[in-house]
Amino acid sequence: MRTVSLRRRVVAVSAAVVVLLLLAVGVFVDADLGSRLRDDARARLVGLADLGVQLDGVVDDQTLVNRLATAGASAELQTDGGTVVGRPGPGAGPAAGPPGPAAAAPGPAADVVEDGDLLRVERELGDGRVLEVTTSLRPVEDARSQFRRSMLWGGAIGVVVAVLALWLLLGRALVPLDTMTRTARSIAAGDRGRRLAPDRAGTELGRVAVAFDEMLDSLEGAESRASQARDRLQRFLSDAAHDLRTPLAAVVAAAERLLLDSGSREQREEAAVRIVREARRAGRLVSDLLAVSRLEEVRPHPSPLDLADVVRTAVHDAAPGAPVEVRAAAVPLRADAEHVRRVVVNLLANARVAAPGGRVVVVVDRADDGRWGRVVVADDGPGIAPADRELVFERLVRLDPSRTGDGGAGLGLSISRGLARAAGGDLRCADPDDPTLPPDLPAGAVLVLTLPAG
Repeated sequence: MRTVSLRRRVVAVSAAVVVLLLLAVGVFVDADLGSRLRDDARARLVGLADLGVQLDGVVDDQTLVNRLATAGASAELQTDGGTVVGRPGPGAGPAAGPPGPAAAAPGPAADVVEDGDLLRVERELGDGRVLEVTTSLRPVEDARSQFRRSMLWGGAIGVVVAVLALWLLLGRALVPLDTMTRTARSIAAGDRGRRLAPDRAGTELGRVAVAFDEMLDSLEGAESRASQARDRLQRFLSDAAHDLRTPLAAVVAAAERLLLDSGSREQREEAAVRIVREARRAGRLVSDLLAVSRLEEVRPHPSPLDLADVVRTAVHDAAPGAPVEVRAAAVPLRADAEHVRRVVVNLLANARVAAPGGRVVVVVDRADDGRWGRVVVADDGPGIAPADRELVFERLVRLDPSRTGDGGAGLGLSISRGLARAAGGDLRCADPDDPTLPPDLPAGAVLVLTLPAG
């Protein structure tokens, strides 16, 4: 990007426009002035010739040509006896014409003959005499030359004055850009809250200032989101390391006991069982971490299914023989059956942990005029506070020990929401008093899975 001074560029362009305008005006005025001066010279010459015709027979030949020979014009009268040349004297000229009939209007300019820089008009008088009146165009050209010099000097002075005035005025007009520069430098130095806040957003500079403020808001939001993402990643890695450290430490302790061959047979068997249990716990955590890291790459494979049948299968897999109340209506749709089953299993696992031995209700129906298939899982546990209803879907978030259970790492709901959204649906934590929910639900936590029915 070329960074030529805007002030310099505007002044240069404006000066060029002024120069072109002055040239155009000068050429037009010069041509018009030359045409008018030539027409005036022609008309004056024709008027002198017509005056000579009127004076014929009123005055003698010498007086006639003397009257016509004025400043800038000469007169000659060709007679049989020779040529009479006018000699202008004091007061001579058309204005001092003799009394007699009124002067006639000048004749047509077409009578004028142009010979180089001379204009000539001839008139025939009585007795075969020929009157010739001549004038020079040199005064016209001199006047045009003088005009051109005046235009050149006046234009040059005007351009200089215009450039100086533009330079000074643009300095004041570009103050808002200097303000933007200072604001940007201040923000770069750490003052993130500064904004231009234009008083007139509809002007050119106002629109630039509004766009500048919007860009700053967007950048500040992106910076904040990046910082939050970095903090979440650090917490995620810290929590994952902590959760893996616990089962691995238990495995190491139990393995050392077996290696030392200390204790009774029952103690060694207990150590072996603990190794298996903690290894499985670590394996589940690693699997969940891998699943969370790959949520953005999940590609569901939808197929026609009945949502009620998938939910019943998930209830049987997650809680065989457990007192789970299922109220399911047939809801045909296209979805990935394995993903749906996994989400429902995770929701049931959370419900059983929150309300061990308590009431768990699963409802399958249609929502929003049948456009969505819905699975509602509710328990009669302590519930989830309104401020935490979005927080529970964050990675490795555990609100309290009562909702973590044995081996829970706080990843199940995050995985479940990712699978739901990959299928075009969603998973949310609802208010138990929401009137759009099915009736007769437990008053604890209520999680709602929605999938497109189309």
